[in-house]
Amino acid sequence: MNKTIAALVVAATAAGVTIARADQGDDTGMGGHHRHRRGPSQEQLLEKYDANHNGVLDPEEKAAARKDWQARREQARAKFLEKYDTNKNGKIDPEEREAIRAQHQAKRAEMLKKYDTDGDGTLSATEREALRKDMREKHRQEKESQ
Repeated sequence: MNKTIAALVVAATAAGVTIARADQGDDTGMGGHHRHRRGPSQEQLLEKYDANHNGVLDPEEKAAARKDWQARREQARAKFLEKYDTNKNGKIDPEEREAIRAQHQAKRAEMLKKYDTDGDGTLSATEREALRKDMREKHRQEKESQ
C-alpha cells in the first residue's frame, strides 16, 4: 500500500513539473533536450507543394510530396549502400553492420575527445552547444560548396 502511494506521489509530481514547464514555454522535455524534428516543417511543405495555394495539401499535392520523399529516401539508401556495402550484394551483412558500429563508436570517441572539455566522459549543455555550432558551420560550408 505504501509503495502504491509513493508511486502515485512520484507520478503526480512528475506530471506537475511537466505541466509547469509547458506553461513556462519550456519545450525541452524532462531531460532538457529538444525534440528534434526530421524533415520540413508544415509551412515549408505548403510553400513547396501547395500548387493551388489554398493552405491545404490536396491528395494530388500530397502524392507529389510523397513521391519526392521516396526519391530522396532511395537516394539516401543508395548512398548508404555505396559507402558501407563492401561486398556489393545490395544489403548490409552482419560483418558490414559491425564495421559501421565500430566506425560510429570511433567517431563518438573522437567527438568526446574534442568537445568534452571537462573530461567527465559526457557532453554538458555547453559542450553540446559547441558541437552543434561546429556542425551548423560544417553544414553551411557543405551547402555553399554544392
